[in-house]
Amino acid sequence: MQASKLFSTLTFISQKSFETYKYEIFQGINDGEYFAIISAQQDIDTIKYGTKSVWIEIETLRLSARNAPACEDECKFHFKSIHA
Repeated sequence: MQASKLFSTLTFISQKSFETYKYEIFQGINDGEYFAIISAQQDIDTIKYGTKSVWIEIETLRLSARNAPACEDECKFHFKSIHA
């Protein structure tokens, strides 16, 4: 298992579908590489608690940027080109 450190969490709402997406930016402890875990928010019905919102992991994105602010910009660009 690779250890990693969470640097930033970004959330976006799609103007097309009004779905909410979350990008969590991590840096690997061993290799120093940045990556993002992309999740989409979904509502699920439960018997005991009614409808609840949960995050469903949909994709892992290897980032080419070398610092946290540039990684955020790369994630913003990815969201706009794929989900916006």
